[in-house]
Amino acid sequence: MHIAYITDQLLPQTATDTEQMMSMVGGFGEAGAEVTLVKPEHWLTPEPGRDAIADYYQIASTFEVAAVRSVYPNIRGIEKVAQGLVGPRHPAARRADVLYTRTLPILLGALLGGTRPIVYETYRPWPRQQPWSAPVFRWIGRHPRFLGAVLHSDLARSSYETAGVAPDRLLTAHNGYDPNRLEPRLSQATARVQCALPDCPTVTYAGRVTMEKGLGLLIEMARALPDVQFVIVGSEGEGEVERQAAPLDNVRVVPWQPFDDTVPYLYAANVLLIPPSTKPLKEVGNTVLPMKTFLYMAAGRAILAPASPDLQELLHDGENAALVPPDAPGAAIRRLRTLLDAPGECERLGQAARAAIEQNTWPRRAERILRFIRERLDEGPPR
Repeated sequence: MHIAYITDQLLPQTATDTEQMMSMVGGFGEAGAEVTLVKPEHWLTPEPGRDAIADYYQIASTFEVAAVRSVYPNIRGIEKVAQGLVGPRHPAARRADVLYTRTLPILLGALLGGTRPIVYETYRPWPRQQPWSAPVFRWIGRHPRFLGAVLHSDLARSSYETAGVAPDRLLTAHNGYDPNRLEPRLSQATARVQCALPDCPTVTYAGRVTMEKGLGLLIEMARALPDVQFVIVGSEGEGEVERQAAPLDNVRVVPWQPFDDTVPYLYAANVLLIPPSTKPLKEVGNTVLPMKTFLYMAAGRAILAPASPDLQELLHDGENAALVPPDAPGAAIRRLRTLLDAPGECERLGQAARAAIEQNTWPRRAERILRFIRERLDEGPPR
């Protein structure tokens, strides 16, 4: 099967959605598909080429790259619309058996002016977040060239089914991880030496460093627990998080790191933190079942997270994680203190999380999606 994966993203870059996308490009290749990545062409810098992109995202060079020139690609809103118009019409897209995208304008462009069937992948429950979009997705779901949608969570899937998209056109496929990237596994002591961290109780957050990710609550936890080292990995500048963390001796902010250099910070931790806040899911809406969840679970360290409906698809309180009510700093601080005072419990939760995620690799996810695509192709257009 030849898949044209069409994106509006300039590559490579640090954005989490590009990491997920390129992990799936690699996963499709490992699962036996032929993949062409159709991406915007750089205007002011040389094209990086396939091997440079593969090296950046640490995946195999099992795909081809087709660069599409449209309008100036550095203006994000224009770029999305422009790629929606030109991407599905590119010769590489026309030659493919199936188009695949994470971008709604590209999906609409393919249905309105393309020629090939298309699959849409998203983490967003758009009909729930933007009720006006429900009729649009109902129309999309009935289009003869719409094969289906791949959703990152049941929470997202249910919103499209409620909007009127046929259930057999929807697949929940939780994200995955690459086991090779977690090798060699390090002890806490070894990882702390490697990361130049003190040998004391350590809590790590790795991901996008903004207040919208709930990191204000991490700062509040750090103020309440001065004997605990809090490590924030992924800073890309001087923002509000960095300003609030600066006066705190027990908070270390680490710049954005390549994947290989991020993993030791996870192994250095007693507890990995998903800030127990509703802001990413409900207020901002751009984080549903965050990617870090899978990496945290695979690292085999205890996880403290909010008891939100998306995370509870994978994390279960007292079984493989410690879940607390969202937006309740006191409860989060008390639960963290309890965890850090019980190393055996941390070990048990971490090992249970690792066992629960063991089969969620990118190639296995790709195999599921390819089966879904073949079934939809065999079934034909919706009635």
